[in-house]
Amino acid sequence: MLMNNPGWFILAWAACAAIATASDPFADVQPHPVRPPASQTAPNWRENLLWRNELQAVATAGRRDVRHTDNVHVRLSVGFEAQKRLATPTKTYASVDYQGRLVYRQHPLNSANDPMAKDGQAWTYETHNAYVELYNLLGSSGRLHLRLGRYDLPFGLDSQTDTHGTLWQFSNHRLFGAGHDWQATAFGKATEHLDYQLGYLLGAGPNDRLNGQHGMLAGRLGLANTFLFAHGLEAGLSAAWGRRLDPHTGTRDPVSTWRLGLDARKRMDSPTGPFTMTLEAAVGEDEDDAIWSSLVQVDWLNPGRRWGALAQYVWLQRDTQPSRATDQRASAMLTRYFRNEVASSTLHWVALAVEHQLDTPHRGEDTLVTAQYYRFW
Repeated sequence: MLMNNPGWFILAWAACAAIATASDPFADVQPHPVRPPASQTAPNWRENLLWRNELQAVATAGRRDVRHTDNVHVRLSVGFEAQKRLATPTKTYASVDYQGRLVYRQHPLNSANDPMAKDGQAWTYETHNAYVELYNLLGSSGRLHLRLGRYDLPFGLDSQTDTHGTLWQFSNHRLFGAGHDWQATAFGKATEHLDYQLGYLLGAGPNDRLNGQHGMLAGRLGLANTFLFAHGLEAGLSAAWGRRLDPHTGTRDPVSTWRLGLDARKRMDSPTGPFTMTLEAAVGEDEDDAIWSSLVQVDWLNPGRRWGALAQYVWLQRDTQPSRATDQRASAMLTRYFRNEVASSTLHWVALAVEHQLDTPHRGEDTLVTAQYYRFW
């Protein structure tokens, strides 16, 4: 019956009107947005950045050389390596690496532990590596990567080897006059069982010069890493062809060059620590001069990674007109490691080596004794 009473309608209408005209009790309240706390992480440019320092001291004395000169070869250097990885949380798409050092040399000798000494000045700055790598440019993962810059030649085992932990290098310094060159190199998986490297090199020689050379094509086809992980085996075929600079050939002009190479390395575990056998062999020509080269090396590392030993024999013959030049050396080295991390991210060691030069161009026979201190951290 209340619904038929007009007074209730009047009362309800008045209540609605009062609510509509009433002021908003929260009109003066201002919202205060809550800002997230400032990030505690480093700026983006420092993410995935690695910095390493390097110290090195070398003293080498030749038995015959000391008698004639009353002097020894000294090499002191301080350097660094910076590496920046460009990546998202799920993918690495590029990396940049630079390694350089300031070097002082006194009384340079033609020794295997410092192959750049014969070309070096008393004070010099050396760029060891300077490159950009771009990953997974085409096809499936690992199929095509690209390296641009200065790096090991894509020939033989040099580009497969981290040489921070040793005095002795492999064959490329003797074969090409320099172990590094400016290049554009593609690398990746050729098949499930084979990896490849194929690059164009400037052929700039040990002094990084341009003098009308056309550069070189060089490449290596080798067993994939699955063989290394499963069997401790690496092996490959290498080739190079083009024109390069090499003052060791006796001319400042570009030299027409070709090389074919074979390499193999086998790791063998034992109760006394792993042994590694390395073989390299190459043939080729510089202009009309035939070249043959070989290297045999055996490495040992004790299970605690605190002691290491190496024995190496190298031989190179160049048939120059009208004579023949031979470089033949046998070496042995003992190393005491204070730090020797698996990835070579931190190294600290001293080494003592003996190099018997059976026959070398212009110097003949001599025996060199070398002591070296090295730290990389």
